[in-house]
Amino acid sequence: MNGNPEPVERKVQLTGGSTYTISLPKEWATTNDVETGTPLVLYPGTDRLVALKRTAEHDDDAITVDVRGVDPEAMKKTLETAYVTGYDEITIESSTGLSAEQRRAARSTVNGLVGVEIQSVTDDSLLVNSLLDGTEVSLRQTVVQMQLTALSMHEDAIRAIVEDDDELARRVADQDDDVDRLFALVSRQFHRGLAEFREIAQLDVDRPTAFAYYRMARQLERVADHAEKTATVATRQHEAPPERFHEELLTLGERARGVLRAALDAGLDEGSVADLQAVFVDRDSVVEDVRAVDRSLYDEDVPEPQLLASVLDSTERIAEYGANVAETGLQSALRTTGQ
Repeated sequence: MNGNPEPVERKVQLTGGSTYTISLPKEWATTNDVETGTPLVLYPGTDRLVALKRTAEHDDDAITVDVRGVDPEAMKKTLETAYVTGYDEITIESSTGLSAEQRRAARSTVNGLVGVEIQSVTDDSLLVNSLLDGTEVSLRQTVVQMQLTALSMHEDAIRAIVEDDDELARRVADQDDDVDRLFALVSRQFHRGLAEFREIAQLDVDRPTAFAYYRMARQLERVADHAEKTATVATRQHEAPPERFHEELLTLGERARGVLRAALDAGLDEGSVADLQAVFVDRDSVVEDVRAVDRSLYDEDVPEPQLLASVLDSTERIAEYGANVAETGLQSALRTTGQ
């Protein structure tokens, strides 16, 4: 709305025996650019109806960024941010011409994002276009895909450590970009939904649910980061850790992932309050046992204890991320229960 933010309350009336109408005060309608013939689109929700004016296409989804003298890494971050913010057309330009490093950085960035391509290139500009159709993007399925990849990464990372398998560790690290790409997609669709109700309607979820998916995706992106961090231990260690720690590392990793998996399952499928509360209990149990093993590293003559301590820290954090997801799900469950 342009001016008066105050809502108006009107009663639905029956006209002519077959049509429902709502009358609007003329002054209020004029203030908000509504007049005779203004087309309105009604979006039904669980507890509301949202009326939006159907407007002509505009260029609010396009942005031009001046990168003259900008470091390629900073330009890359700017391009990523423009994508996540939701722009469909992103023009990178420089009055002094784009450097070869900037062009390479732009191409590398675009290759790491879902649904965009470089449409045109000149000496001093580069146009990136989105090919995404919001109706074809499922936030839920994207989060599920992130879950499968991130949890598999962490499992393989710990296995690479106990088996001293450098090749497996490198494969884990390579998958981190896949999870980052999916998280950027979820972030983009979520932010577009915040800015424009039509976008959230296309995704076929309400805003609280979209926010929950975004929170889940954020935690999974962090899990993938810790899986990559864990995998680097396999490439840095001089030999596999003492055999007595193998089962503990594998078991604690599985339990931590179990905490996160249970939280995600409950969040995605609207689990009960009791299911979500159980996640916090399991989290506390995992944290307690992880810290006990961490203390034992320094009570015994364990080679390179700092490497295993890093693995244990990441395992604990994954359990904590499960609790973060459960907190979001619990808020939703309590809100539903209280209605």
